[in-house]
Amino acid sequence: MLLAQDFDRYNPLVLESTKAGQLSTPGGIISEVLRYLFPLAGLILFVMIVWGGFEMMTSSIAGKKDAGRQRVTTAVIGFLLLFATYWIAQLMQAVFGVKFLGN
Repeated sequence: MLLAQDFDRYNPLVLESTKAGQLSTPGGIISEVLRYLFPLAGLILFVMIVWGGFEMMTSSIAGKKDAGRQRVTTAVIGFLLLFATYWIAQLMQAVFGVKFLGN
């Protein structure tokens, strides 16, 4: 005997299990964007810290050392903003029940 679940498996209008179904809600779109945004931001953070450290170590001019220090400071502030954003998103997920951040 066929049940409703059997028909839903072949129904093209039931989209919950497909990528199109996940991207049909704002939470799904945010989740998909954040899946790539946080690792990319972490990679940029790493590059900026290494670049600033390299600038500070190799420069003999005081102005360039200050530029390297400023780059590292800006990268650390960016990290703190990224960290705060992640935890605010976690809080929103717990309070409102919107599922994103891959959980």
